[in-house]
Amino acid sequence: GYSVRYLRLPRLMEELGLAHGDGRFAKLMAGYAKTDLLILDDWGLAPFTAAQRRDMLELLDDR
Repeated sequence: GYSVRYLRLPRLMEELGLAHGDGRFAKLMAGYAKTDLLILDDWGLAPFTAAQRRDMLELLDDR
C-alpha cells in the first residue's frame, strides 16, 4: 500500500515552526519526504512569512 498524510497548511506551518525550536525539524521533514501522497489543504488562508516560504520550498523540493 501507499502511505498518505492529510495536513491543513495552517497547522503544518505551526508544527514546522515549533519543530525548528525544539530540534525536530529534520526528522519531521524526513517523515514528510517519505510519505507517498502528501495532501496539503487550506492554501491561501493566510500569507506565508519568509521562514514559512523557505520551509514549504524545502518540503516540496525534498519530494
